[in-house]
Amino acid sequence: MWPFTVYPERSLSDINGKTYDYVIVGGGTAGCVLASRLSEDPSVSVLLIERGYVKNNLISRVPLLSQNLFWTKTLQVQDKIWSEPIESAYGRKNRLWAVNGIGGASRLNAMLWTRGSPGDYTMWSKLGLTDWCWEKVEPYFRRLERVEGSAHPSHQNSRGCHGPIQLRKPLYSFQWIQYLKVAAHGVGLATFDSCNDPTAPSYGYFPLETAIDKNGERVSTLTSYLSKEIAQERVNHLSVCTGTVATRLEIIQNDGKDCIVSGVHVRSSSDLESDFEGFVKARREVILACGAMTTPQLLLLSGIGPSGDDSVESQLGIPLIKKLPAVGATFSDHYSIPIMLEIPLQETLHFLESALWGLWHFLVWIFMGKGLMSLSSAPAAIFLHTDAINEETMQVTANHTGNETAESKVPNIEVMIIPLNSLERAVPGRSLFSIYPTILQPRATGRLKITSRNPLVNPSITHPMLGHEDDLRATRLAVRFSMRLASEFQKFYPFPAPFAFAPGNEAESLCEWEQPGSTHKGTSSYKDSKRVKKTWKDVTDVEIDDYMRRVGHTALHFTSTCPMGLDEQSGVVDQKLLVFGFKNLRIADASVFPKITSGHTMAPVLMIAERCVDFVKGAWKDSDIRKSK
Repeated sequence: MWPFTVYPERSLSDINGKTYDYVIVGGGTAGCVLASRLSEDPSVSVLLIERGYVKNNLISRVPLLSQNLFWTKTLQVQDKIWSEPIESAYGRKNRLWAVNGIGGASRLNAMLWTRGSPGDYTMWSKLGLTDWCWEKVEPYFRRLERVEGSAHPSHQNSRGCHGPIQLRKPLYSFQWIQYLKVAAHGVGLATFDSCNDPTAPSYGYFPLETAIDKNGERVSTLTSYLSKEIAQERVNHLSVCTGTVATRLEIIQNDGKDCIVSGVHVRSSSDLESDFEGFVKARREVILACGAMTTPQLLLLSGIGPSGDDSVESQLGIPLIKKLPAVGATFSDHYSIPIMLEIPLQETLHFLESALWGLWHFLVWIFMGKGLMSLSSAPAAIFLHTDAINEETMQVTANHTGNETAESKVPNIEVMIIPLNSLERAVPGRSLFSIYPTILQPRATGRLKITSRNPLVNPSITHPMLGHEDDLRATRLAVRFSMRLASEFQKFYPFPAPFAFAPGNEAESLCEWEQPGSTHKGTSSYKDSKRVKKTWKDVTDVEIDDYMRRVGHTALHFTSTCPMGLDEQSGVVDQKLLVFGFKNLRIADASVFPKITSGHTMAPVLMIAERCVDFVKGAWKDSDIRKSK
């Protein structure tokens, strides 16, 4: 194809008043999969509606640079989404990032590929969702994957080698990697090759697989499913409309029977002065893939959600068309607590902040597809369950590889290893190394509500961080264990590696960053305190709790706001991803997770999207046969 051909982006005026077989709302991680797979059939018409644009620029393809949340315009990041004040975090607000554009979060995340533990899906099955047990979902993960080296006989039955998502474990040149492995062994953990091997234990030290191709470029769902070449080839029956946001669904109520969505009302997402609203019709189905924050928002704007005082009818005067109490009611997320050491500059990715070395590695990537720019920021992680940790010694005393229950075999913490600052604020002049405990199985859930009829006004989100006593205990234990791991690392690492930020360390510096409105009352005592350096042994639970309430933040894994369920009282969609009470409305994104998985969410979201495509094609197969005759 001619290299200077532009991506065929449609505008609002191009689609207004037209009818399509399938209308997909949201062109992010899942939306690209849906549009690509459904448009494989040239006899159907597919419309993909996306708030952002393609903008497949050079920076968005460089693995390391494209992870920068603060390059908002270049990478189409929404950075002004804040939670409501979190009572369990001194009234702080968490920043809840989102990504616009075709490919969505798969263009900004750390490219980490984790299926989740098989036990995650066993627990989904135990909720009655037997069509989502491990045996049912595992073939879809293999369908997605193209694992480097997966042709090896040991991988042939467990990993995919022909899928669209290229996966590899790139080599890192940092010395600390070998010493971190030694430290992991020192606290009782074994090292394994892949956390995605279903035969591997759920607990241990794992190098992480990344969605980076053989040329050293980020693999997103834009590049792997909906590239310019694919969009051009299918331009006659696939329309990718960007710069457009759905305002509400047009719903036909059917005399006590299931409702039908006849189309979607849309408006410009960039021309804020325009009052023009268009409309597109759906001949077969409407599929929502807007993500866990925006999909429930669109349902609520359309009159689908709770009743009573919490209803959109009561709050905003939007007529309630379908009562579904679970819409927005169980917002879930992983969250992390930065624990940081200070190590030599050349042993961290801060090394690239030097103009000379940053330019050098950028040129190495340009011409060779190699160097530090071709890497994820997170080379490795530890997965384990807090029940396996001896609370006196902070040693892992059980591997949970035997006959435990499905729930006990699912990790509830991940300790990510990141050679960078992991605070959500700059720390100039420091070369930081993060040991980054993340809570994977929170018991508390939050809530999402809308406060405006305008779809461009962010919903109100109550974040569940530290909102349950079990979560508080697990987080406290994860933080102390991370400090124990750090002390083991400090024993063997041949360079100084003191704590930079951790409970009992640099507390006075944190006081300078307190958010306005925070109810934290310990500021003065911290400012007057000496720079005492504490270890995992002598830091108190009070100090740990104080630290994590002040620095804990989202891991960007929002899920479960439109959960799958067995009935419309507890769920929003059924096992075929159809919204309860609707004939032709499905959801296929992280919002349908009935329970958050114990890993990064990109792989499970893609699995859900691939399954949704099969459900849709299966539902219309007979119609297609009749049409062909």
